[in-house]
Amino acid sequence: MDRHNTHTTWLSILGHRTVARFGRRRRDRPTVAPVDPVAQARANEQQRRAAELEQDLQMARDVQQGLLLEAAPHLIGWELSAISLPARDLGGDLYDFLNLGGGIQGIMIGDVSGKGLPAALRMAVARTVFRHEARRDGAPASTLAAVNRGVLSEIPQGMVTMLYARLDTARGDLHLANAGHTFPLLVNGTVSEIELSGLPLGVDADSDYSEAWAQLGPGDSVVLYTDGVLEAENPAGEIYTYERLEELIRANCQLKPRAMVARMLHELRAWAGSAIQSDDVTVVVLRRRLTHLGAELRSVVDDVLDTGPAALFWDDHLAPLADADAETWIASLPEIMKQAQAHLGRGLARELNQQLRLALEDYRT
Repeated sequence: MDRHNTHTTWLSILGHRTVARFGRRRRDRPTVAPVDPVAQARANEQQRRAAELEQDLQMARDVQQGLLLEAAPHLIGWELSAISLPARDLGGDLYDFLNLGGGIQGIMIGDVSGKGLPAALRMAVARTVFRHEARRDGAPASTLAAVNRGVLSEIPQGMVTMLYARLDTARGDLHLANAGHTFPLLVNGTVSEIELSGLPLGVDADSDYSEAWAQLGPGDSVVLYTDGVLEAENPAGEIYTYERLEELIRANCQLKPRAMVARMLHELRAWAGSAIQSDDVTVVVLRRRLTHLGAELRSVVDDVLDTGPAALFWDDHLAPLADADAETWIASLPEIMKQAQAHLGRGLARELNQQLRLALEDYRT
């Protein structure tokens, strides 16, 4: 082979390799589809609407929780704790409190059928109807009958369970009527249901409701709750049941409302584990304070510190004040808090100070 042919041959081989290499690169390069402006605009609009919806839901959730939190009053001589945990962004459970004058306090808890936004809307309407009728200052049975007619008129679909009680804060008398709601629990050394039945609201316009009565003495409590407590499921699909709830409250009947609610929620979370919350959970606990100031403040210390540490702290620092009046206790609080910080830490000292002050305000003359 001559020099010219050799050169031509090598160029030919290199050329074929180059073409093959670049050809392969062109074939291996992914194909980019042209952007459809209409489809892109549609996708952007959907994202914008989704963001607006999420913002609206957050605002509605904040408003709903704000209404519930603002409803809880401070009742002289009583302790009250209430919480509602929706299963979704918005819940259908509700509670409400109305000062009816003359030392009478209206207390309501309810559960609207359904979940999410539709239930939240029904809840808002049911609360409005209840407030309108309860302000007429009628008996619980006649109030629920009127609320039932209003619900049928304003909420054509769905029903509402509702428990309504009127509390005489001076005497401790509790008069109740029940429209299909879970029975309240009376805690007075033991635990018993106040059994009172009635059709849920929104079922029959001619529904009548009966009443029950309970007396809350010093140290007694009443626990109101929705069926989301009893029907909380664990990962195996088992529900919590009334029997477990009664056992829990009986074992912790000395707890004050704030601690009782916290214990119930802790138990439900432990029971549910990894299971998703399937229903709204709402709890209201009301307790009548003890007559003797020293005994009540001792119960506050027990509640904040637990029994063992509470006994030591009480004996070492508070026992000399056991029979003192509220003003003496208030004057002693700075020194008590100094000792609490030194022996218990800043967090527990702050909590103890807050709870003692709340109690003392009820005993000031």
